[in-house]
Amino acid sequence: MQSPLSSGNAGCGRITDCLSLPLKTVLENNRIIRLGMLKLNGKKGKKILIVEDSRLTSKIVEELLGENGYETEIVITGEEAIEKSLDNYPPNLILMDIELAGEMNGIDAARRIIGDKDIPIVFLTANTSEEIILKIKEVRAYGFVLKGMDKAALLSTVEMAMQLHEANTYAKMFEQLFENSLSGLYIFHPKSLKFVVVNKSARENLGYAREELIQMSPLDINPDLDKDNLQKLIEQLVSGEREQILLNKVYRRKDGSLYPGEVNLQLLNYRGEKFCIESVLDLTEHKAMAEGLQEKETTLNAVMDAARDAIIMLDGQGKVSFWNPAAEQLFGYSQEEAVGNLLHQLVIQDNRVYEVYHQAFEYYQLTEIDDAAGKTLELEAKHKNGHELQIELSLSALRIRGALYVLVIVRDVSERKRAQQEIESSQKRYLELAEDAPIGVLICTVDGKISYINQKALEIFGSPSAEETMKVNLFSFPPLVKYGFSSQLEKCLRNNESGIYEMNYESKWGKKVWLRLHGKPLTNGDKVIGAQIIIDDITVKKQQEEELRYLTVTDYLTNTYNRRFFIQKLKEEMERARRSGTSFSLIMMDIDHFKRINDCFGHNAGDLVLKLIAETINNRIRKIDTLARWGGEEFVILLLDTTVQNAVHFAGELREKISQLDIPDVGRVTASFGVAAYRPGDTIDTLIQRADDLMYEAKASGRNCVR
Repeated sequence: MQSPLSSGNAGCGRITDCLSLPLKTVLENNRIIRLGMLKLNGKKGKKILIVEDSRLTSKIVEELLGENGYETEIVITGEEAIEKSLDNYPPNLILMDIELAGEMNGIDAARRIIGDKDIPIVFLTANTSEEIILKIKEVRAYGFVLKGMDKAALLSTVEMAMQLHEANTYAKMFEQLFENSLSGLYIFHPKSLKFVVVNKSARENLGYAREELIQMSPLDINPDLDKDNLQKLIEQLVSGEREQILLNKVYRRKDGSLYPGEVNLQLLNYRGEKFCIESVLDLTEHKAMAEGLQEKETTLNAVMDAARDAIIMLDGQGKVSFWNPAAEQLFGYSQEEAVGNLLHQLVIQDNRVYEVYHQAFEYYQLTEIDDAAGKTLELEAKHKNGHELQIELSLSALRIRGALYVLVIVRDVSERKRAQQEIESSQKRYLELAEDAPIGVLICTVDGKISYINQKALEIFGSPSAEETMKVNLFSFPPLVKYGFSSQLEKCLRNNESGIYEMNYESKWGKKVWLRLHGKPLTNGDKVIGAQIIIDDITVKKQQEEELRYLTVTDYLTNTYNRRFFIQKLKEEMERARRSGTSFSLIMMDIDHFKRINDCFGHNAGDLVLKLIAETINNRIRKIDTLARWGGEEFVILLLDTTVQNAVHFAGELREKISQLDIPDVGRVTASFGVAAYRPGDTIDTLIQRADDLMYEAKASGRNCVR
C-alpha cells in the first residue's frame, strides 16, 4: 500500500497552521466568529462515491466499505462523478478509478471536481508508473491504492484521507480567521521579540508590508514601550502569574501617524515553544465617538444653563435630581441646596401637587402613557426669602437608562399676572401694553368673535391685517376646530377657568407654527364677557426638542434607529411578549467584505453602500417593525408578531434584493443573515447573541446566505 499523498495544505509548516485553541480564544474575544469546534463523527453518515467501471471491483469495494459503516454510491463515468459532487449532499470522499468508461478519465474528472468542490479524492489504480504518480500529485489527490489491495490497506487509506482533509479544512479556516480578523493580530517571539506573523488588519493599519514587519518587533511600532517593560510583561505570562494582560498602547504607522489601541496579550504554545500573541483593537473610532458624545453633552448643558425657563428633573419620589441656573434664580436655592429635596416641600408647598404627581407617575409607569404631557398648571410658589411667586408648570415623563424621571419646566408668570390685573382695571393701558408686547394677544367675545388682536399675534399667524383676522370666528374656524382649540375655549368660557393649550397650527394664510395659547376668561362682576388669549410662538422650541429627540435615537448616516434606541425597543417588546405570550423575531445582518469595499473604493463608497442597503430594508419592512444600525456594517431588524420561519423567509428575500443592487462605483454587494426568534426566558443579551452566532455561521458557510 502507498501512503496517502498530501494535498499540500496539511501539516504545520507555518505557525498559523496550528493556532487552533489559542487563536480561537483570541478570535472569540474579538467577536470574529462564534463557531464551535467541529469533531470527527467517525464513520456514521460518511458517504463515499465509488467511480469504477469494473463491476467486480466496485462491488468488492462497496461491500468492504459498507461492512465498516460507510454509505456508498457507485458510478462508472467521470461525468457522473462530477454531477454527484455538485449535489446538495455531496460525498465526503471519492474513490476514483483512472481509466473510466465515457469520454473523461479519472484524472480529468478529479481536476474538475477539485476546481469546484473541496472533496478529498483517493485514486484506484493498477498502474503505479512515475507518470501516473506525478498526475495524481498535480491534481492534489489525497493518495492512491492499488487494485487488488488487502482490505486493511483500503480502509486505512480512506480513513487517513478523511482525517487529513478535515485537518486541512481546520488549518485553512483558522488561517483565514487569523488573517481576516478585524482586529490587528501579532505573533512574536518572547526572547528575540521579532514578529513571526502579522495579520492583514494590522499590516494595513500600520502601512507596512509583510516582509518589513517580520524584521521588526513591538518596540518598532510602540513609541511609548521600552524593552524592559515589555520583557517584564512577558515574564508574567511565561511564569503563569497572569493568563492575559490588558492594556492601552499607542501605535505608530509607517507614515509616522499615531493611533490608540486596546491590547490583549497572551501566550501561545506551538510545538513545545512559547510565542506571544497580541490582539489590538483600534480605538480611533471609539475615541472620536466619545469626543462627539462629550461635545453633545457640553452643548446640551450649555442649552440648559442658558434657558430662561427653570428646568428641573425629578425622580420617582418627587425629589430634585437636576436644577438649572434659571431655577436657582427663580427660587433662590442653589443646585446643592435643591438636589435631593422634595419639590413640593421646597418651593410649591401644596400636597395636592405631590398627590397628583405621584398618581400621574404611577400611571405612566404602568402604561407608558404620559397623560401630563402638554398640560400646564398655574400654581403659587415661594422663593427662598419667603415672597410668593406665580408660576406656570408643565410636566413630561421620560426614561433615562431604564429609570423613570419627570421633566419640569417652570416659568415665572408673576409679572404676567400682575399685568393681567392691571389690564382688567384699565383697558386703555392694557391695549397700549399689548401692542408692544413680545407675545401675541387676542381678545374675543363669549360667542367667539375677535374684538382685538395685537401686531405680534398678526405676525405669528401670518395675517395680512387685523381686519382680515377679525373675520374669523374662534368657535367655527375649521383649523381651530380640527386642532381642538375651539372646544378648549368654550370650556374656558363656560367654566370660567383659565387653560393652556399647545397645537401645531397652520393658519388661514398658510403659515405653519407651533402655538402655546393661554386662555383666561374676562369678567364683569360675576359674568363672563369674553376671554383674553396670550399666544406664544414655540416653533423653535418644539423644533429643538424634536431635533434633540431625533439625535438621541437616530443613526446620522443611514437615517435608521441607533443601537441605544433599538435595545430599548427590544426591551419593551420582550416585556410585552412575557405579558401576552406574543412572538417576535430578530434578524442580525452584516454586509460581506465591507472592509474590502472601503479599502478598494473609499469610505464615501462604503457610506453609500450602507445608505442604499438601509433604504432597501426600510422599503420592505412594515411600519410596526424596527430597523437599526447595530454598528459598522451590521444592522438589526425587529419583526413583531413574526415566527422564525417567516423571518427566515423574509431574510432570504432581503438577501436576494440586496445582492441585486447595482451600486455606483461599487457594483454588487452581498450580506449574511442570522435569524433568531424570542424564547421564554430570553434576555436581550441571549437573543442578540443567538442571532449574532447564526449570522457568523452564515459568514463561515460562504456568506450571502441566511442561518
